[in-house]
Amino acid sequence: MSHRLKHAVPLAISIGLVAFVWSELTLNFNLHWFTVADGVFGKFGLPEKFQLVLPATFVTWGLYYALGADRPAFRNTMIAACTGTVGAIVIMTLGPALAGLPSLWGLALAIGIVGAGLVIVQAFTEDGSFAAAPAFVCAASVLFWWFATGLDNYVPGAAGPHTVAALGLALTKHPLAAGTGAVGGLLSTPWQFVALSVWVSLLCGPLLGYVSRLLASMPVRTSASAPVRVTPRVSA
Repeated sequence: MSHRLKHAVPLAISIGLVAFVWSELTLNFNLHWFTVADGVFGKFGLPEKFQLVLPATFVTWGLYYALGADRPAFRNTMIAACTGTVGAIVIMTLGPALAGLPSLWGLALAIGIVGAGLVIVQAFTEDGSFAAAPAFVCAASVLFWWFATGLDNYVPGAAGPHTVAALGLALTKHPLAAGTGAVGGLLSTPWQFVALSVWVSLLCGPLLGYVSRLLASMPVRTSASAPVRVTPRVSA
């Protein structure tokens, strides 16, 4: 137990530190630094169409460790981020094309088609590079953000005008319509930027995983590389 704890503590500290720094940077980037205007919703700014999606980053960070936290895991997580995002794009375009609001069978059918397609793609590789399960998780991350930001391309006008004046009207005078993104429309986003934002965020996950693993191994490397001093024996 003590041996396992000794190895877990450096990693726990490293992950906690990297997670804190990344969360601070990401949240400020979205709501204060990279905005249409600051101080719009309370003291939050109106985010630009491109955002860093913090939860998505933690998804692939976790995948990196779940897959082994080594070079193949890094590669496979990156691939899953790409294939999952492509699958989600198919769902966000094919689903509404098959059946618009308020029918839901188009989305359901598109999800089924993409799920089956990812499993078929998996069969073409033997090294697990295109494993379906990690791709499912990444596709779900994109879809989650699509739902949270208003289901643009399925719900008409869900992308929002993305202006301070329109957001103020939506929150005060006009009732919020279907497709309004989270926080009263503050996060309403075009579906193209949903895909781009989540894809970039998913790619950041394994990078953060690699950094946290590297930081955790530094004390071990330092102690291992330290010269061993041997006290010579002096015989009379």
